[in-house]
Amino acid sequence: MSDHKVASTLNEALTLFSHTTVVGVLYTFNLILYCLCARLSFSWLRALDEKRRTAFTLILASVIIICGTFHVALKNQYARLTYVDYSSLPGGPIGNPAQSHAATLLQILNLAAVIAEILTLGVLLWRVWVVYTGTRFALHVIVLASLFYLAYSVSNILQLAFIWAPLSSAFQTLTRTLDIVVVLTLAFSAASKIMMTLVIILRLLFIRQKHIKLLGSRTPGNTDIAAQYLSIAAMLIESYALSTAWNIGYLIAYILKNPPAHNFFENSLAQVEILSYFLVLYRVFSGRAWNRQTQNQLSTVIWGRRGNQPTDDEPSMGAASFHARNLPAIPSALSSRANF
Repeated sequence: MSDHKVASTLNEALTLFSHTTVVGVLYTFNLILYCLCARLSFSWLRALDEKRRTAFTLILASVIIICGTFHVALKNQYARLTYVDYSSLPGGPIGNPAQSHAATLLQILNLAAVIAEILTLGVLLWRVWVVYTGTRFALHVIVLASLFYLAYSVSNILQLAFIWAPLSSAFQTLTRTLDIVVVLTLAFSAASKIMMTLVIILRLLFIRQKHIKLLGSRTPGNTDIAAQYLSIAAMLIESYALSTAWNIGYLIAYILKNPPAHNFFENSLAQVEILSYFLVLYRVFSGRAWNRQTQNQLSTVIWGRRGNQPTDDEPSMGAASFHARNLPAIPSALSSRANF
């Protein structure tokens, strides 16, 4: 009995911590990155040929940060209702009586989270398209990623419909159906993010290994330019690795039926996905994100070295006649229409 009480207390404490502190810290990082991206976008808005695409990107970022703001505000309001106003009800803050008083709040919160997650995963799908454009496997990879994204979006919307107030009374006896929808949503969420993350990492890792093989890891001019796109940190950011790792942790906690870990990952998941998005967006606006011209720019570094000539086992890499140290600044992904 005492062990059960300790476990329940730990669950309540960790749930409160994730609802308030963890979500608040993640939102702070998101807001800072949004402000930095907005500041960087002003220079692109002044360019006539980039104004429309930049405005669309900034509007999308604003919608996502608004969803994140609703998410953190409603999470804190939920914590106040369950841990302060109704904590004395049977079952405590996470018991059914307290949860029922916050049902409407949870429905709005889930709506904001689903919108943010669908939009951020759509951006990850766009990054897959940008990275694989011009490759022999582009069509296969993009179609497969799109199917995963469609399944993820439909399952999320279906789950939201099941728990929404007008339909909840009609499905009260169909708890098994709801459980199946939840499992499918988790499965499609993890599978889509793992798939998209892996294909981006594999593509960039292949180019990184080829680049190192041709130039060496310490070749002058190689470090500053190639590391901008092919460093481990760059590959992890470009591929939403943080969000994918969080989803895997959430799925494992759900399978193991570990309430503290499950609540921790579930409560902070939306903010982590928004953070992954803004990390990529910041790289785009600062001109360091992978775009459709990056392969040619890296090829320029390879063949721009004096005395180097392409060989038969190095196809489709391109050529240039000037030295790497004379390479101009890498333009933003926005300038080559690789924005979102």
